Amino acid sequence: MLVSTFTLGDLYLGIDIILVREINRSLECTPVPGAPEYIRGMLNIRGRVITLFDLRRRLGWNTQDENGAAPKKQYNVILKTRPEVLELNRKVGEAKCFWQDPVGLVVDQLGDVRDIVDDSILHPPANLKGISASFVEGVVEFEKNLLVILDVASVLGVDPKAA
Repeated sequence: MLVSTFTLGDLYLGIDIILVREINRSLECTPVPGAPEYIRGMLNIRGRVITLFDLRRRLGWNTQDENGAAPKKQYNVILKTRPEVLELNRKVGEAKCFWQDPVGLVVDQLGDVRDIVDDSILHPPANLKGISASFVEGVVEFEKNLLVILDVASVLGVDPKAA
C-alpha cells in the first residue's frame, strides 16, 4: 500500500494515497457558523466546495505548537469522494471510503510517499500518545520513528453503514 505522509506536531501520520486527490498550501476559507470547532471552514477549489477539517482540533489538540504559536505553514490534504475511489479501486473504496462529499484535512507539514508492506502494519498500541485509538488504522515502525496510519472515516466521523 502506498501511503501519503505528513506531520502534525511531532506525530508522523499517513493515509492511503488512493484516498488523496491533491495537496495544496492552506488557503483562506469561509467559516461555517454553527459547525463543530474542528471544521475549519469551506473552501472553493476549481468550482468544488470542500469542507476542511482541522486535524489538530479533531484530535483534541491545541491549535498552537509547544511554543504557543500557530504553525507557520499548513497544508490541505484534499480527499477523493467515494465514487472517485470506487472507480479507481473498488476494494479500497468499499473498505475505507464512506464519504460522498469533498473534504480535506489541515496538516502541519508534508512528508513523502511510503510503500508499506501490509504485513508490516501493526495494531495500534493502547497507549498511543496524543491520538485516540479509534482514529488509527495501524502503525508502522520506520528507523526511529513510528508512522501512524489514520482511519480517515473515523476522523471524519462517517458511519460505514450509512454508505
